[in-house]
Amino acid sequence: MSQEDKKISLTTAQEWTKEWRSVESDYNKHNELNAFLIPIQDLQGVLEEMGPNPGDDAYVRAYLGVNSATNEEKLIIVGTQKDKSGVYRDMLPENASDAEGNTNSIWDFTQRCPPRCDDSSSLN
Repeated sequence: MSQEDKKISLTTAQEWTKEWRSVESDYNKHNELNAFLIPIQDLQGVLEEMGPNPGDDAYVRAYLGVNSATNEEKLIIVGTQKDKSGVYRDMLPENASDAEGNTNSIWDFTQRCPPRCDDSSSLN
């Protein structure tokens, strides 16, 4: 992960989402995950990549993943573009091992809750 701009590579995102899907069926029986604390930098970055006027029908997509090295849950954020058929397609880097990508990036610097929760929130 690039510590300067908080981007991860497509390969890393693929590993984390695959790990999440492989353990998810039993995951919540053993671990507590209520939410993610998301840096505004992630949201601003993905919105900037979608262009200055993405339109009212613009969306981002968030994938669940697990970093198997730290066993930490991750929320992976990508921009999307609507194709002619109306399907929102992920805007992914062309090079799977490149965190920077040519024009598109995959964003993650999220922190899990717990432990980074708002203990006064009724959502917890």
